[in-house]
Amino acid sequence: MSIIVNMLDIKDIKGLGGEELLKSYEGRNPYINYMKKKYLTEKSYFLTTNQSKYVKKFFNFEPRSMNKVIELTNYFAEQLKEEYKLKVPIKKILIETLLAESDKALHVICKFYKNQKDVKLLWIPKTQLIEDIHYEEIEVEVDYKKYEELDKRGWKAFGHQEEGIEFLLKNPKCILADDMGLGKTYQSIVAALECDAERILIVCPASLKINWMREVQNFCDDVSIIKGKHWDPSRFTIINYDILKNFHTIEERGKKYEEWELRREIVEFNPDLIILDEAHFVKNHKSIRGKILKDLATRFTPERIWLLTGTPIANRPMDYYNLLSIIDSPVARNWVHYARTYCEGIRFRKGRRYIWVTKGASNLEELNDKTKRTILRRKKEEVLDLPDKLITPVYLELQNVEGYKNVWEEYLTQRKLDGKKGNPARDLVEMTLLRTFIALETVPYTIEKTDEALELGKKTIIFCNFNDEMDAFMRYYGEKAVCIRGGMSDKQKQHAVDRFQEDDSCKVFIGQIKAAGVGLTLTAAEIVIMNSLDWVPGNHEQAEDRAYRIGQNKTVNIYYMLIDDTIDTLVWDILNEKKKVIGTIMGEDDIIIEFIKQIENGSNSI
Repeated sequence: MSIIVNMLDIKDIKGLGGEELLKSYEGRNPYINYMKKKYLTEKSYFLTTNQSKYVKKFFNFEPRSMNKVIELTNYFAEQLKEEYKLKVPIKKILIETLLAESDKALHVICKFYKNQKDVKLLWIPKTQLIEDIHYEEIEVEVDYKKYEELDKRGWKAFGHQEEGIEFLLKNPKCILADDMGLGKTYQSIVAALECDAERILIVCPASLKINWMREVQNFCDDVSIIKGKHWDPSRFTIINYDILKNFHTIEERGKKYEEWELRREIVEFNPDLIILDEAHFVKNHKSIRGKILKDLATRFTPERIWLLTGTPIANRPMDYYNLLSIIDSPVARNWVHYARTYCEGIRFRKGRRYIWVTKGASNLEELNDKTKRTILRRKKEEVLDLPDKLITPVYLELQNVEGYKNVWEEYLTQRKLDGKKGNPARDLVEMTLLRTFIALETVPYTIEKTDEALELGKKTIIFCNFNDEMDAFMRYYGEKAVCIRGGMSDKQKQHAVDRFQEDDSCKVFIGQIKAAGVGLTLTAAEIVIMNSLDWVPGNHEQAEDRAYRIGQNKTVNIYYMLIDDTIDTLVWDILNEKKKVIGTIMGEDDIIIEFIKQIENGSNSI
């Protein structure tokens, strides 16, 4: 075995030409030795630019034995068939020696798998390898008892959640693509704590910021939410996709994005873990949002990037590309190759421009093979340790703070004027105005959640209390929705139910809790969203069970949309406290009385 007698450092290598380096080369790379022999024996021999770069880059790289059979993509197999005039494409090769490695390719000595006598010297683009050649299984041991004790709720991880946590720890850059309701947030927080990440940037939709903060606070208080243009980071720093633009701007000149600029504050933060929740928000690699997240992943080079999404591929393989690119998957390092191989990509000329069409799908088994180690996908029906009905409160951020403050102060002022005895009729009117205001503030968040469910092909029920919020949903969904509210005949109600249950074009059922929450069967839905709260806990349970009843063979997810620090959260806490004590027998009057007591005792929900 040869020994390198003249190991040069990077400065020496950069200062010398390829030919000069060859004279002192004593390594074992047969390609460099071939060039050295030719250079020393043939006066007319000279190095090409690429050969010179190769010598400089891999002068100190020692070849290593691999003895690993690697499966190739169909595209590359066809190229090899043509190049070596083979009768059939070579799908597998045996790599004997790794001579050099760049970010994009491997230089190897290999044998064609079907003919072990054929030894070849190949450059193999990493995009053409189905399997990651350098993948190493990392063993992790997590003390789940520690996190059960640390969690203020005392939650114990389900079996599938333990598997997900370990998957995140084993794969620094990966996609957790569990179905809705399987606890992706919980898994990522525990994994973040376990890997001792110090600067964690959580990017999520605006509607989920408060929810993320509350989830993190179950384990630690070192968490903050970024608002507007003010940067105030903590260990867990939460920011939504749109506000992120305030810290990462694009100067638009003509129609080209010429300059990308990161604010100094976020550069100094330099996260070592980035978590993208609802990562399908950045599926379009051409969108500003998609470009920003790709740039962040590249610019910061964080040790870990975890993408959380229930819809990694919403419609077609091209939806998957940017997600794979953000986690630096080899399969997404060449857009043209990805488009042609997996999206039936076709380029044609339109005027002076070339247009790509990438709406197709092809070689999906190969795409699955190449990405299976960096994505974990579980569906509810596959997870045996979950209940059949999952109830999740979703805490939201109030947008119109001033508007709510004015309505709230008017209510408090009126109560003072009425004195201790009060005026029950007027009190109820004022509370209704307050609750209606909050219900309308919640509508955009519920639409966002509903649209997400519809992308997954899941029909959705939205329960409301007030006509104004129902009207807002009907205006948005139009012919895709049916509605049941007070004053409708039984015939009208049944027609709405039948259409929702049987018509594939009808995606959304909008129901008033008291009018549609009892006696109806709506098993076509898997998602139930409470846009506003009723005073009676039993009414909620009745409404929940419109979808969760005989005939339902799927897990039902129920979301309560709650604007944080408003009448919503106050009533929610009262409902749950009373529910623990006396079940669902409490009536509307009891809850209202309890609410008034809370107000009189100084509760402030502004």
